[in-house]
Amino acid sequence: MTPVTLFYNDPASADAWLNDDRLLALVRFGVPAPPPADPRVCVIPLPALSGGTTVEVWLGARPAQTGVLDGVHYADNGDALFLHLHLDESAPDALRPLTTSAYQRLFAAAHARGYPHLLRVWNYFPAINQEAGGLERYRAFCVGRHAALRAERAEQETHLPAASAIGTREPGLRLCALAARESGWQIENPRQVSAFHYPTQYGPQSPSFSRAILKRWSEQDYHLYISGTASVVGHASQHQDVMAQLDETLLNLAALIAQASRRTPAPLQPVLFRVYARTDLDPAPARERIVRAFGPDVPLLFLHADICRQELLIEIEGLAASVAQ
Repeated sequence: MTPVTLFYNDPASADAWLNDDRLLALVRFGVPAPPPADPRVCVIPLPALSGGTTVEVWLGARPAQTGVLDGVHYADNGDALFLHLHLDESAPDALRPLTTSAYQRLFAAAHARGYPHLLRVWNYFPAINQEAGGLERYRAFCVGRHAALRAERAEQETHLPAASAIGTREPGLRLCALAARESGWQIENPRQVSAFHYPTQYGPQSPSFSRAILKRWSEQDYHLYISGTASVVGHASQHQDVMAQLDETLLNLAALIAQASRRTPAPLQPVLFRVYARTDLDPAPARERIVRAFGPDVPLLFLHADICRQELLIEIEGLAASVAQ
């Protein structure tokens, strides 16, 4: 049995999951409330498009232990570990050292719980495309992240987690992560240059993440944790229209899933997608394009967010699996 199952839920009934000791994380979206007492509750300050609300549920196969280590909230069930933390920024140009510190805390908590391998990391912070101290904040974040990853593992290029970096409108750096006792496989997209090898035009330090991580949980049970994927071919952004960017993004997702499926006994199928849109678009036409590409049964969550490149208008991340959930 898979040690973690991921699905969307109606917020009205989501609190019932807090009574389930198998819960690893309950991810809420929208305006942050006061810090929750339950370490399993994680709040991402991004509004859903069209006014709807959805909660993301991470449910384990066994009871989870929970706690807080140096500000890092965690829940683990013996196989998988979910972590999250929120750090305040002292100044707009302090994001680089703050990012390094945040990742060091994540690694320390993961090691303390016996899960040294980060599979997937979500990074959220405000003003992602604004300049501070002579450097775009996303690029400063990349420098800080790279420093922490390099200190953690010398051969970092072959141990990069899947990741997303998304801009919010609320203060503070928020990180969420999924870790395991054993590593997964890095999967790169044949249509794209590895982000780790981007040329210097994208900043003093290239982004340190893999396009996806393929994790084998059992003989027949595989998960593909898909990084934020956008309208990028090679290393260059493509198209100016949001729907053209969406079509290119869907081609990238299909190529990435097909590439990973070469390593699994059964083809991987999308389990859910999270869609970030820079503009307040109507989700209906975008939903139709995604359904045309991947079928009508993939749950979709549309969120209003900023994206790591100013010219990119839409980004999609998600989970694919080789077994039905």
